[in-house]
Amino acid sequence: MKNIFFCDEDYAGGNPGALVAPEDTNPENDGSQEELFSKIRDHFEGDVSPCYAPDRTTALALALAAAAGKNSLYLCSKTSYAASRASASITGIAGMKPLEIPSEFGKLHPETILKCLGTLPKHQYDRCNIVVLSQPTEYGLVYTPEEIEEICLCAHENNTLVLVDGSRLFFAAANLLRPFREQTLFAGVDVATFGAAKNGVAGGEAVLISKRGIAERFRKLQKAMHIDLSGAGSFSSGFDCLLTYRLWRKRALHANKMAAALGNELSGIPGIRLVCSVETNKVIAEVPPGALQRLSEEYSLRTFRCPGDVVRFVTNYTTSGEDISRLIDVLR
Repeated sequence: MKNIFFCDEDYAGGNPGALVAPEDTNPENDGSQEELFSKIRDHFEGDVSPCYAPDRTTALALALAAAAGKNSLYLCSKTSYAASRASASITGIAGMKPLEIPSEFGKLHPETILKCLGTLPKHQYDRCNIVVLSQPTEYGLVYTPEEIEEICLCAHENNTLVLVDGSRLFFAAANLLRPFREQTLFAGVDVATFGAAKNGVAGGEAVLISKRGIAERFRKLQKAMHIDLSGAGSFSSGFDCLLTYRLWRKRALHANKMAAALGNELSGIPGIRLVCSVETNKVIAEVPPGALQRLSEEYSLRTFRCPGDVVRFVTNYTTSGEDISRLIDVLR
């Protein structure tokens, strides 16, 4: 069986869906959604309506449909989760399709968004009313709050909403060392998903909505589509633990630190080239054929061509220096 270390945060410690340890849970939390939602409101310090979804894809689909309306179009980076692995499910759940636009390692810019909107035929322009940002991007790059604010201003001036896919928001926050609210609602974001599965909590995602009308439509869609909410209790307890004890920060900082260390090691191996800077817990590197063959025999990793053989290495809160050393030994 291949080693699944460095494949995805969901495989923390080699155990799919690793949970917050029982000793870490908050004894004062009984798994109540409302208790968790109250805590989230405290963190975001605004008029936010939190909702729950059982997984990342459902969270995105329901949030998009509630914000933009079914059968709409959404702008996003070609490399984003919303454009690639989730697009078919989003179409199935919400009847929405992506309009892919050029990006810089997954990062969108106001100028690119304006150019795209300005060149759409009327029948598409009228249906395209939301932009999806990944924070951080699938390459691990981080938007500053100021960059997100610029995009929100640009979008809103063109009657377009902004949704942040925050399944990895913890890692961006650990890089920025600034509150969650500054990279979402305070920057003008209309809807944001807020995931914990990538940081060791199974059971779903929170969805943060700044407009009551969108929140009401979100809940109506949940009921109409019979979305399974049975995991809300365990999710609430685990997520509460991450927030209450700032466990999220410890875990995310560790994962980011390990990615930086891995990036330094990889850049010292002849023939291996880092595709972009390492800002969170992802390292994207071009690997020569021989090393890639050895790597593929030992590890299960995601590869793609752009245009060379590029590998995505993902660290998490259980990644150790020994894990990195074993990987480097395979590549040398």
